[in-house]
This record gives sequence, C-alpha cells and structure tokens, in this order.
Amino acid sequence: EIANNAAKHEAALRLANQELIAKREAELALTRKLNEHEEEKFNLEEKYSSLTDEVASKTKKLKKLYHKYQQAKAEIKDLEHEFLVEKNEMFDTIRELTKQLKLRDFIISSFIPPKYALLYDDAAKG
Repeated sequence: EIANNAAKHEAALRLANQELIAKREAELALTRKLNEHEEEKFNLEEKYSSLTDEVASKTKKLKKLYHKYQQAKAEIKDLEHEFLVEKNEMFDTIRELTKQLKLRDFIISSFIPPKYALLYDDAAKG
C-alpha cells in the first residue's frame, strides 16, 4: 500500500510539475508577444524638430528600456528561486517516500516470513 501511495504521489508530482512548466511557457510566450508589441511601438519612426528633442526622446526611451531590463532580471531571479524551492520540495518528498519504502521493506523482512512476504507483495501489486 505504501508503494502504491508512493507511486501515486510521484505521478502526481510529475503531473503537477508538467502543468507548472506548461503554464510558465504560456506565460513566457504572452510576455514575449507583449514585449514585441511594445518594441514595435518604440521602433516607429519619429520625426524631431531639433537634435535636443531627439536626444531627449531617445534618453526617455533608453530609461524605459533599462527599467524593463531591470524588471526582467528581477523576474528571472524570482523564477530561479521559485524553481529551486520547488525542486527542493520534490527532493524532500522523494526522500520521505524512499524512507517509507525502506521502512516497509525492513518491517516485512524482519517480522514476516519470506513466503508470506511474497504473498503480501503479490496482494499489494493487485
């Protein structure tokens, strides 16, 4: 039963991880599309009446782009941290399940005669 529970938990973890990855990819695709749209707006040709107007406009754009760059860096750092936390949680779950399986095997080998242990394993497998 513990083995079945462990297998079910592991399958649920894999499924949750795949769903999380799919959501992240969809979110990244939408973010890229939004960024491309904003870049198109920036790249539209502008006509300037003087060089100072052009410099002021381009400086403003540069500041906006630098701010976007800083936000993207912070977002990447947050995602990396979140991924690391999730990865550690999954490893902890795997360790706990492994520990439970080892305990089960120890109990079976210590207290149940081998021929009955095989019957127990066969019954657990279905």
